[in-house]
Amino acid sequence: MKRIGSMLVAVIAAFAGNGIRPRGSAADYPAHAASDGVTIAAAVVPPAQVRKIFATDLNGGGYIVVEVAVYPESGRDVDVSSGDFMLSPAGETSAVAPVSARSIAGVLDRRNSPPRSRDTNVDVAIGYETGNDPVTGQRRSGTYSGVAVENGPQGTLGPPPAGPDPWTMKQELDERSLPGGKSTQPVAGYLYFPKLSKKSRNAGYDLTYYGVNSKIRLAIPAAK
Repeated sequence: MKRIGSMLVAVIAAFAGNGIRPRGSAADYPAHAASDGVTIAAAVVPPAQVRKIFATDLNGGGYIVVEVAVYPESGRDVDVSSGDFMLSPAGETSAVAPVSARSIAGVLDRRNSPPRSRDTNVDVAIGYETGNDPVTGQRRSGTYSGVAVENGPQGTLGPPPAGPDPWTMKQELDERSLPGGKSTQPVAGYLYFPKLSKKSRNAGYDLTYYGVNSKIRLAIPAAK
């Protein structure tokens, strides 16, 4: 039983996502601030770099990727959650929360899938056949059935969905996202936000962290 329990823990950990390696210090990020035993650091990932990091088309999907790092003070632990962060255009009050990997994968999969034709036909064939088994040479018989799905008046199938499947997208985004849970060590990862106003692309963003006992607001320069 102990071995089974250990295996389950390992499986859960594998799907929890490890994030990415934090930079050497919070000062290595373009924005950082500290309060109540924790330092938050962040940087907007440029679209060109996003294309290199992810197979998922986050740029085309309308998402901003922010690299976030959390540095607890020595001897302190911090309970990290992506839900503790909000992003807004610089100097504005309207803000958005990060979007989960599952939601992004679902949206992009539906967007990339070919539309279902109104002329879709489903044919079911059922019959009886007899013949000789090609291996044993013995006589055999039985029923068979088949299903064929055809799109369009000419029976042509639509093109396959473009890009990776939703499971692959979700796994890729989860693995690199900011890890959640309590930690006494620095952790880092990506948060995925819906794109904001065009003005913020030049003016930058404000990232707000809502900790248990603290609120930290970072002014992040726009990606270059």
